[in-house]
Parts: sequence; structure tokens; C-alpha cells
Amino acid sequence: MEVDLCFVMDCTGSMASHINAAKACILRIAAHMETFKPSVTIRFGFCGYRDHCDGVNRLQIIPFTDSKVHFERELSTVSAMGGGDSPEDVLGGLNAAVNQMSWRNNVRTARIIYHIGDCPPHGTRYKNSNDSYPNGDPYGLTAESVLGGMKSKQICYFFGKITEQTNEMINIFRGIIGEFPVYLLNTVNTEMLVNNIFDSTCSAIKTAVSLIE
Repeated sequence: MEVDLCFVMDCTGSMASHINAAKACILRIAAHMETFKPSVTIRFGFCGYRDHCDGVNRLQIIPFTDSKVHFERELSTVSAMGGGDSPEDVLGGLNAAVNQMSWRNNVRTARIIYHIGDCPPHGTRYKNSNDSYPNGDPYGLTAESVLGGMKSKQICYFFGKITEQTNEMINIFRGIIGEFPVYLLNTVNTEMLVNNIFDSTCSAIKTAVSLIE
């Protein structure tokens, strides 16, 4: 049994605590899964997104690797910075995860995107205020096109919710791909946040694996 797990995370300035929490629990997640399901091999990957005003720093991608130590080292280079208005380049981050990551095309592979963010994509459909791109993604990406690609590759989507600002995004996404788990990650307590990300990631892996067992 194989698992490809890609974290898609908002890496703008407001997300420092969540990025640090993810860094803190990668080895713990790997160790737990090795004990819980020794037959499961996991590759970790990462697609960080910021916003269009951040130029070359808009996306930060760590390709899939089966070395948890290498992944932890690469993840240590990710920092919270940038961001302009309230919405972020959510669709750009998800699109990169779907189309730039080397997903294994195997019926015995559970493909997972765990998306963690505190703001929705650009566009008035998400009920944004203070949006520099009220007509939506400036590159023409839509939730329908990005999530449609995700669905065609049979990638399971999970969301870590931090603020109420993403409520409409969740509703729109569910209207496109159906129901998906939403984990609450809105605590300001560092230890609780690390535990919540650990628990929710392990839950996402177990859920996705159960679908192909």
C-alpha cells in the first residue's frame, strides 16, 4: 500500500504558527503510521502558496520524497511571509499540487491533498472583501477546473479550517467534488495546534487508505 501525501498550505504572514506546527509533527506522523500500518509507505510533498503580489515567492514546491528526514529538512526552509489583500492564491497552490507533483498512478496508491489555510481564493463568489482580483484568479483558474483535475486523478481532498472566512469556499468546493472532511485548526495554543495537525493528518491518511483497501 502506497500513500502520496501533499500538504497545500497558505504561507503568508498570518500562517507562521501553522507552518511551524506542521514542521514539528512530520517525523511523528511518519513514526505513527509505521506503527499503525507497517505495510503503508508514504511519500511527503508540499505546495505552499502566497499571493500574486509576491512574485517569485508566490509558490513554494517540495517534490514528493519517501525520505521523511529529507522532507523535514526541506520544509524547514518554508517561512511565513508576504500576502497582500485578504484572499490568497489558493487556486494556484491547489493547481500546482494537482499538476506539478509527480503523483503515482497506481490503483494501490492513496493520493491525498491536505489543504490548510485561513483565507479563500480571489473572487466575489467567495464573499470576499478587500479583493484585488474581484473577478477571480488572474490566470483564469477556477475552482471547477482545479478541483475537476483533482477528481480526475482520484486525489482525496481534506481541509484544515482556521477562520470563518473560508466557509463559502468550503461550500463551493463541496458543490464541485462532494463532501470532504474539514478539520478545525483554530487554536492559538502551540501544543494543541501541533497535536491537532498530527491527529488530522493521520486521520486523513487512514481515511484515504480505507477507500482502497
